[in-house]
Amino acid sequence: MKNDRRNFLRTTAVASAAVMIMPSCVTKGSKEAAQAVATAADPEIGLGLFTLREQMAADPRGTLEKVAKIGYKKIEPFGFDGNTVFGLDAVKMDKICKDLGLKMVSGHINPPTFSDNWEAALEYMNVVGQKYAVWPWLPPEMRNLETYKRVAETLNTAAAAANQVGIQVCYHNHDFEFEDLGDGVTGMDILASETDPELVQFELDLYWVNKAGFDAVEQFKRFENRVPLWHVKDMADTPEQGFAEVGEGTIDYKAIFAAKETSGMKHFFVEQDQSDDPMKSIEISYKNLTQKILA
Repeated sequence: MKNDRRNFLRTTAVASAAVMIMPSCVTKGSKEAAQAVATAADPEIGLGLFTLREQMAADPRGTLEKVAKIGYKKIEPFGFDGNTVFGLDAVKMDKICKDLGLKMVSGHINPPTFSDNWEAALEYMNVVGQKYAVWPWLPPEMRNLETYKRVAETLNTAAAAANQVGIQVCYHNHDFEFEDLGDGVTGMDILASETDPELVQFELDLYWVNKAGFDAVEQFKRFENRVPLWHVKDMADTPEQGFAEVGEGTIDYKAIFAAKETSGMKHFFVEQDQSDDPMKSIEISYKNLTQKILA
């Protein structure tokens, strides 16, 4: 998945230096609208569409029909290109979602968009009713102390504009954000301390938290009420600790969901970065969540 996501972002993004340009858009609105994002958590199960990236590229509507038929109610897409997501403009995407009973709650936004196309991204999100915009990835050459500081600054600036129209900015982790960058400081430390907690929150990917050797519930305590979004994926019981369907691996999701109030979780999304049969995998994850974990 790391290589897949890195390649995707590199082919759709401008040079890495552009990532750190401060967004200049100023959007009118009210702070009260942004605060409305903090609604009570509900049990509806969401899906991160990165799991079905090939299927979405080939047939977005047909793929979403299958997602809705399984029972998913929320989706989290990725890949806004300045005008469309999966080739669909906001009006078309909104109609498809409404036709299928899906809510486009959150979306992963290419890092340069937080600077270069932020106003257009906010407009798209407004049309489809999306309330969360997530920074999803940082390539290896940018994982250093200075870059993380610039990412934090960019997130703060982008979030200030998003806040005015009721959209919450979040950062999504992998395992590398927990690596020591020197003197015991990690990327996650910088993002936590140098982003405004009133503006920037987190989408914790619970597989990668475990992969980094940390306990998810302890991270909820660390970022108390700053984790409105989760990525829910499981870890295979193999030496490689690869990806598994939720409920088929080693992560204790019953214990994690019991701590959802500590994190401030509002929405969660099943995601499986790699699978021989992604559609079958999301069926298994949905079944296990509804019949075992959340029952």
